[in-house]
Amino acid sequence: MKRLTVDLVEIVKDISECADLVSSIFNKHHRRVACIALNIAQYMDLSLEEKRDLVLASLLHDVGALSVKERFRYLEFESNFEDKGLCNHAELGYRLFKGFRPFSFLATLIRYHHTYYKDLQNDALPISAYILHLADRVSILMRDEKEILGQTDFIKERIKSQKGRMFSPDAVDGFLEASSKESFWFDAIYLPLETLIDENSLYLSTALDIDELMSLAWVFHRLIDFRSRFTSSHSCGVSATSSILARLYSFSEEEIKLMEVAGHLHDIGKIAIPIDILEKPGRLTEEEFNIMKSHVYYSYRILGKVKGFETINTWASLHHERLDGSGYPFKLKEEYIPLGSRIMMVADVFNALTEDRPYRKGLSVYEALSHIRDLASNNKLDRDVFIKLKNNLVDISEMLIGIKKNALENYAKFYSDIERSESYATNME
Repeated sequence: MKRLTVDLVEIVKDISECADLVSSIFNKHHRRVACIALNIAQYMDLSLEEKRDLVLASLLHDVGALSVKERFRYLEFESNFEDKGLCNHAELGYRLFKGFRPFSFLATLIRYHHTYYKDLQNDALPISAYILHLADRVSILMRDEKEILGQTDFIKERIKSQKGRMFSPDAVDGFLEASSKESFWFDAIYLPLETLIDENSLYLSTALDIDELMSLAWVFHRLIDFRSRFTSSHSCGVSATSSILARLYSFSEEEIKLMEVAGHLHDIGKIAIPIDILEKPGRLTEEEFNIMKSHVYYSYRILGKVKGFETINTWASLHHERLDGSGYPFKLKEEYIPLGSRIMMVADVFNALTEDRPYRKGLSVYEALSHIRDLASNNKLDRDVFIKLKNNLVDISEMLIGIKKNALENYAKFYSDIERSESYATNME
């Protein structure tokens, strides 16, 4: 398979913007932190690579916070971050990204973005980590309801008062120098991410072979599915089911690999959906369901920004369309829905029906098949794809048992490792 050239900054930017959509209170917090951190880095003569990693870490630093309630806990300037579990999201973010080679360095920055300088003072830790921590707290101090220049003296005094305690002295000095210009503050409240990235040549085009592409897909699968135990194996199941069905249609080996990736990424837009909705134990209200519907739109927009992902995007992001035009969000009819997307639709419904959800137990594979038969009979799902699933149900079901068992074990180990890390840190104090 040919290598795909992917701009990692572009995809991270869009994921970051979606993450801030969970509540208007965050008001593009990730973008603001990235802008503040980069302006400080300019005054501290960081290399282009260091600045790029700092911006990427800034754009991803809070994605490990699973709920709106959890993110609200960080809105106080000087919360007691040493409380057990309060910085859980920083460790979670670190573990999400450390396994993907291009993100291994920025994962370390994310891990320490709430750690006080007095508790760390680690010579091996890059200055970027201290800058990220400081930029995050500057953003928290800014008030959108007030004119920005009138706030600057107060913010600078709060930061100076924590020099050598919360913050690295060097990072504080860099901040004070950078923030002496009015443009520093205007950039923070206005500058679009595209402009920030363009003006500083921060794009990161990386040629990925299929194994590296799968590694990237795995990172984002965990980011999506590990927000809830109820979805922890969903994308793995959809990926496996759709790739088997694609093979039955004699897709090429390259297409089958792309189908696997599409399955892992099909729900990436759920990063914009509050966890309270994803884990609601009862029926969703009309308003909540409307919010839920938006996830496929965000998937389409996120993946659509990545050059080389055109096929992956089409297969992944149309999984809630229906052949009769009754699906969402585009209301496409069958003549506009390619076979790869039809396969993904069936794979998604089959896996969703057989998985436990907060409001119901999963159906048996035969009950799920019966439901899909009804949808195919009503021209909502592709009848021929249904027949392929039916004729290979035993093999697909047996394969899914192992894949989902492994995914659930990975989910449990992921959080167990985080708890052990926190316990170790607590015992060392």
